Amino acid sequence: MRKVLPLLFVFLSTSFTAPPAAQEQTVTQEQLLAAAEPFAKLNDLLCRCAEYAAPVVVHIRITQVRSVNPGRTSRTTKMQVEESGSGIIASISGKQVILTNRHVVEGMEPKNMQILTGKRQILSPVNIILNEDFDIAVIEIKETLPQSAAFGNSDQVRTGEFVLAAGNPFGLERSISLGIISAVQRRNVPNTGTAPPRVPFFQTDAAVNPGSSGGPLFNLRGEVIGMTTAIATQSGGNEGIAFAMPAKILLRIAKQLIETGTVMKPFIGFGFDPVFSLAERKNLGIDRLIGAKIKSLEPDGPAGGAGLKTGDVVIEFNGTEVEDDAHIVNLVAEIESEKSVPLKINRSGKIMNINVTPVLQLSR
Repeated sequence: MRKVLPLLFVFLSTSFTAPPAAQEQTVTQEQLLAAAEPFAKLNDLLCRCAEYAAPVVVHIRITQVRSVNPGRTSRTTKMQVEESGSGIIASISGKQVILTNRHVVEGMEPKNMQILTGKRQILSPVNIILNEDFDIAVIEIKETLPQSAAFGNSDQVRTGEFVLAAGNPFGLERSISLGIISAVQRRNVPNTGTAPPRVPFFQTDAAVNPGSSGGPLFNLRGEVIGMTTAIATQSGGNEGIAFAMPAKILLRIAKQLIETGTVMKPFIGFGFDPVFSLAERKNLGIDRLIGAKIKSLEPDGPAGGAGLKTGDVVIEFNGTEVEDDAHIVNLVAEIESEKSVPLKINRSGKIMNINVTPVLQLSR
């Protein structure tokens, strides 16, 4: 105790020593205006982008009857419930439609749906085309609108890029939030539908909340680079982690739905080990957390027919290094044709090259 007290005394005495008086400085408004000029230009850009993008965002209101038990008794009561979502006005294959998430409109009839534009025009939905595997919905409408979304090249999106998220969170129409792209190629995305995500997503810290699903993610050129789909949250609201489907994938799937009413997905016929460890990799001469280990093969599938075996580790798929089992699922989903795909594999420590020809199957 005797050793502690002097040290404590020194700390307290130095902590309360008054700092030397600082000289007062006078800042003029002219100086503030000069310093703020670069920020004013950025602010004007953000305002212009929001103004340009607003007309292509719609508010989707859904009315449905649900059985509820408010008193926690054996009796249930039917109540009319209103839910909210967002959508994007798009022109695809010569047709103007609304794009949104499947989980926003799943099980809904057009008659129970109201679509409201930024100018308070009510649109008339006539048909809803859904796809479960990619969580996308296309809503066909009667009206012709003066503006459709301009889509940007989502392959060029970079981490750190400024973005604007638009939508109707908690039913608050025409809301805009600013953020950045926190990550690209994000695979561990919360499951919003009945199927896990098949494609990589953008991660953003722009505020996205319930009701924002299906809304656009814009770059600062006013181009849609993604569609907000999910959030990672413990509270049920925004915690700075949201996910958007890249525009390239959104447009590819929507185009198929509009032209054929269905989506074709590639099938290769292999399953992977989700707990493939670093120790197992090292035994094969792989010193990094890369590669996906084949755990199962479908009978008569393309993978088995090409000579792949259980235990093989796929190191590269179609020229891209494979990080893990989730990564290769995304890479397979990007295939659009039944053309041969090169694979580099590790079989018992030996590197081999094998070509696999996928087949296209009907997606759910």
